[in-house]
Amino acid sequence: MTMTFRAANEILAMTERLLGPGHHTARVVSVSDDGATVVVEVAGARHTATVAVGCLVRPIPQDAVLLFSEAEQTFVVTVLERTGSSWGMIGLPGDRNMSIEGETITIAARRRISLRADSIDLQAKLLAVLADKSTWIGKLYTLIADHFRCLARIQEASADSLTVKAVERIAVIERIDSLQAQTQAVRVTGIASEMAHSKVISVSEDLRLDGKRVTVA
Repeated sequence: MTMTFRAANEILAMTERLLGPGHHTARVVSVSDDGATVVVEVAGARHTATVAVGCLVRPIPQDAVLLFSEAEQTFVVTVLERTGSSWGMIGLPGDRNMSIEGETITIAARRRISLRADSIDLQAKLLAVLADKSTWIGKLYTLIADHFRCLARIQEASADSLTVKAVERIAVIERIDSLQAQTQAVRVTGIASEMAHSKVISVSEDLRLDGKRVTVA
């Protein structure tokens, strides 16, 4: 029983022992939910350290980190080694906001880049997107532009309901314009005019021309 109490007192003394001033290497034991504080182990004793603002790579358990201790405050300066995992997160401790600014910023990935947010804003004078395959999936898609130009060798649009509204619409088809529909209704409140070198109208059952005046010349 005496040996048990003695061992417990020794462990408690090692845990409460303060780090000396200066730099130390430690191993991360646990990390808080917001990533602001960590529990580290130095020479068998555990200490609570604050993640420095300059430590952009968030520590995770089993990381080897560099500590700086002074005036009873201990900070995690940087992550030295990561053996338990191959991934890393860059962010300010405490879920603070971050901004990256520079004349030219390049983000390159060999396989995949993922952007996840409740709201994403893109502001640019020139935006170029180059992709072999592009997929847009959303419940609501809104495009507002003073001038919109779409150039495609092959363009396909599929929708349960498609509405196109414009003050003025000009469609230029250089070769063939083909429409397949079960029912087509065209309503023109003004004047409808069609000009063609040759036009053929073919129906299987009924053809009707209804108006106050019908002129065929």
